[in-house]
Amino acid sequence: MGGVPIIPPPGRRCIIVDDLRLAFFIGVYEHERGARQEVSISLRMVVADDPAAARSDDLADHVSYADVVARLKERAQSMRHVQLVETLAEEAAEFALADARVESVVVDVRKTQIIAQARGVGVVIHRFRTATPGQG
Repeated sequence: MGGVPIIPPPGRRCIIVDDLRLAFFIGVYEHERGARQEVSISLRMVVADDPAAARSDDLADHVSYADVVARLKERAQSMRHVQLVETLAEEAAEFALADARVESVVVDVRKTQIIAQARGVGVVIHRFRTATPGQG
């Protein structure tokens, strides 16, 4: 996602994780099952720009990228194998949306060592928080 200016909608801010590189057990083919592969993950988490919290220097008043990064690192350390970058992207979106303040997230997941001539191959998804019963 690098290179494209990030302009959140009015009244919103964007929390960014850009090009986090971790090694996962991922891939469809038999030769991909025995070793981890480097994956690049970028997230854009959109949150309301709360005027009361905007000038606060207290981390508790803000969405922390560190929480999502910690969950992704923990997931990378697991022995669980997924076949598709789409599956990993959905997991990353769930991690971001675990904070109720995140309204939506764009997740870019790319395998970085599959095609020598490409910087990466993968998927970009955009997920929104689902409304809970009783909410607009």
